[in-house]
Amino acid sequence: MKKKVAFVIIRYGAEVNGGAEAHCRMLAERLVPYYDVEVLTTTVRVFGSPAEDYPEGVSTDHGVTVRRFRPEPVEGDRHKRIEKRCRTARRIRRYLDRLHLLGAISSFRPEWRLGAGKERRYFESQREHTPAMLRFIEEHREEYAAFVFLNFYFSQTVLGCTIAPEKTILIPLAHPDRRLYWAINARMFTRVRHIAFNTEAERRTVRRIFGTSLAPNSLLGCGIDASPEAEWGGVKRRYALPDEYVLYLGRITRPKIHDLIPLFLRYKRRYGGRTKLVLTGGADPELADEIASSPEIVATGFVSDAEKAAIVRHATVMVNPSHLESLSLLMLEAMASRVPVLVNGRSEVMADHCRRSGAALAYRGGRDFLRKLRRLLSSPQLRRELGEKGPAYVREQYGWEVIIPKLRRLIDSL
Repeated sequence: MKKKVAFVIIRYGAEVNGGAEAHCRMLAERLVPYYDVEVLTTTVRVFGSPAEDYPEGVSTDHGVTVRRFRPEPVEGDRHKRIEKRCRTARRIRRYLDRLHLLGAISSFRPEWRLGAGKERRYFESQREHTPAMLRFIEEHREEYAAFVFLNFYFSQTVLGCTIAPEKTILIPLAHPDRRLYWAINARMFTRVRHIAFNTEAERRTVRRIFGTSLAPNSLLGCGIDASPEAEWGGVKRRYALPDEYVLYLGRITRPKIHDLIPLFLRYKRRYGGRTKLVLTGGADPELADEIASSPEIVATGFVSDAEKAAIVRHATVMVNPSHLESLSLLMLEAMASRVPVLVNGRSEVMADHCRRSGAALAYRGGRDFLRKLRRLLSSPQLRRELGEKGPAYVREQYGWEVIIPKLRRLIDSL
C-alpha cells in the first residue's frame, strides 16, 4: 500500500492562475506514481469572486484526490480592523532586523508572545480561512505519512503547520515582506520537521529573521512543464498579437505588475517603435480601464497551456516587474524557451537568477527599466546571447529529475 501524502494550499486546479498554485499542482501530479497523493484546499478559484468558486467536496484531478473545503472566516467583516491591531509586534521585529539583531535574538528566543494572539485572530478572519480543513487535518493526521504545506501567507499554512509538525514539510515561498515579521510565524518556521526552500536567496531572507532556531532545511526548487505549443498563426490571430512584444505572464494585479504599464508607455513615448506590451493572465478589475485605454497594450486574458507556450516562445522580451518572488516560474519558463528576461532587481531571488544564469537583466528603478529595455529591443545580438544561456541553467538547476528524488527522500525520511 502506498503512503498517503497531502499537499495543503489555498487554491488548486488547472483553471487557477498563480505561481504557487502551479507549483503545487506540478509537484503533486509528479508524485502520483509513488504515493497516494491528496490535496487539501479551499473552494476558492478566483480571489474575491465567490460566484466562480469550485463546489465543496472530493474530486479527482490527474490521479490526485482533491478535497475542497468552504471558507468560513471568523469575524471576516472586521478583517481590516484586526490587521491594524497587529502592527506593533511586527514593527518591533522589523526594526530589530534593520539593526541586524533579530536573527541573534531569535536564536535564543525563537517564539514571541507579543502580538501572537491578535495575529491569530487576523488569520482566522481572512476571507479564505477554512476551519473545517484544520479540523480534518487534526482528526485524520495519523492517516498521512506527510503533509506538504505551500505558501506561508494564509491561515491554512500558518495554523495548519503546527497540528502535526513532526510529519510536516513547509515550502514557504517566502520573499521580503512585512508579514514575515509576525510573531505567530515563529512556531511554523521553527517547529516543522523540514523546510524546503526554492532558492538560496529565499533561505537567506528567512534565516536572517529566525537565526539558528530555523527548522532543518534544504533547497528543493520547482521545475517547469514543457507544454506542446499551439499553432502560432492561429494564436496570433486569435489574440491580435503583434510581431514584436514585451510579455508579462501571470496575475495582473497592482502588487504584481507595479508600475509596468506607465513605464512601458513612457518608453513608447520616448523611443516609439512597433513593440507592444502583451499581458497574459487574469486581470484585476481595477486595472481594466488602464489596460483598455492604450492601443500599445494587448490583454489576452486566460489562455490554454499550449497557447501560453506559443506566446512565450515568440515573445521578444519577457518582463517580471514583481519584487515579491520566491522563485519566479515565469522567469524560468522564459529562459527555458530562449527568451531574454528583464526583471525587477529589488527581488533578491530574481537578481540571483540573473547573476548565476547570465540569461537575464535586472533593473532598479524606472530610468534603469527604460535603459535596459532599450538595450534589449535595439540589439537582436544581445537577445540571442542572453537567450542561449537560459535552457542549460534551467535544466541543471531546476530539472524534475533532480527535484522529485529530493522531495521523495524528504517524505520517506519522516
